[in-house]
Amino acid sequence: MKAIFVFIVIMVLGAVAHLFLPWWSIAVVCFLMGLAFVDKASEALFSGFLAVFILWLAVAVYKSIENNFILIDRMSALLPIHNSWAIMFVSALLGGLVGMLSTLSGYYLQTIRQKPKRKFN
Repeated sequence: MKAIFVFIVIMVLGAVAHLFLPWWSIAVVCFLMGLAFVDKASEALFSGFLAVFILWLAVAVYKSIENNFILIDRMSALLPIHNSWAIMFVSALLGGLVGMLSTLSGYYLQTIRQKPKRKFN
């Protein structure tokens, strides 16, 4: 249940941060969410990756539709990937990796304070 909350908050705060701050502000948002709310490493991986992946893909598609795919077509002419949808997918994939690693870093910083559990053999 917390993973859904973290997912939604990352998407909302990431969209607001995207309007006013540079691209790397999503990493700060994910880090703070991982630090404050995430309980498991797998939760940090999936919620951070999926939230930023979907957000960046939606923004890329929206901006491309808004300018009639002119910019993405010019970028595809410059890059070795000559498909505009593949460029948007790769961009979203890189954003998802940034979100995943940032959320995971916040979670691991949170767990530093915890005492390790003893394993009985």
